[in-house]
Amino acid sequence: MKEQLKSKRNIFITGVVLTVVVGMFGFISTFAIFKVIAELQNGIPFTKTMFVVPLIFYPIVIYTIFYLLTYFPSITIDKRGIEVSTIFRAKNYHWSEIKEIQLTGKRPHKFMFIAMPVEATTILLNDNSVIYIWVDYYSNKSELRVILDRANKILHDNKKITTLDFDINRPDHSEYYIDDNDAKEFNGNHLLTSNGLFFYGWLGFIAFMVYLKPQVFLTNFGAIISISLATIVFSISLSYQMNYFKMTNKYLIVKNSIWFWRNDVYLLSDIREVVIESPRKLSKSLRVITNDFQGKLYPSGNLRKSKWKELIEQLKAAKIEIRNETI
Repeated sequence: MKEQLKSKRNIFITGVVLTVVVGMFGFISTFAIFKVIAELQNGIPFTKTMFVVPLIFYPIVIYTIFYLLTYFPSITIDKRGIEVSTIFRAKNYHWSEIKEIQLTGKRPHKFMFIAMPVEATTILLNDNSVIYIWVDYYSNKSELRVILDRANKILHDNKKITTLDFDINRPDHSEYYIDDNDAKEFNGNHLLTSNGLFFYGWLGFIAFMVYLKPQVFLTNFGAIISISLATIVFSISLSYQMNYFKMTNKYLIVKNSIWFWRNDVYLLSDIREVVIESPRKLSKSLRVITNDFQGKLYPSGNLRKSKWKELIEQLKAAKIEIRNETI
């Protein structure tokens, strides 16, 4: 029987941050330094502006590494309390020091000069200090929240924390028969949305340019690689935002206008809450949070305002808690 739970870092998000920020800015800064050295060796006189790029970009690289090491500590939960540790320090909080645990909700999160609301679990202490667990940066965020939810209930009921159970049994929906023929659909014409227009417009533009000058685009290896990568990234980022929804009296079903294979199914009774939100640079989205704190974001540029209103009313009729952050 398990007696503790340790957090696991989300390798994908960490990798993206390291690759995009640290990799890109670090490469640019290093390249700039080598360029300055080459210019000085070739007799070009030194100027104060030569090291502007490294002086601007290297601090961003250092801050990003510090940010990853300090803002997303390792979390260990056991029957004594919660340990929050980074490479710089470790802090233990006994359960008697904890006043309340708020499992879901947005909290202001800052990266350099950019502040944005991010989904978090908030631990309130008796001395009025706060611990934020930025859940999306942990691959086992669901398990962390399940155990913290159990601990929170034990604290509220003034029971002994020794009864805290660390075993997690997830519901199995694989045997459910889902017939969505009678489901109510909440969708729009994706062809007439900004995502759809850019998606098909880009594909049409590339096809037209290749048809117009095949000798330029099909014989140049560099052009083939760069256009292919741009098309893949552009297409995925746009089609990702073309989700739509269906509802029966038992299920919420998520589909996608381009990703025809998407068929994410949620039993309505297993949904803890849904969040209507507008993430930065994404279409209006529906976040589904289940009773075992599995969470997934579904951007949907397909739905007009009227369809969003209908969907919200349908969710309310199913007695699902709704957190509308777009109001």
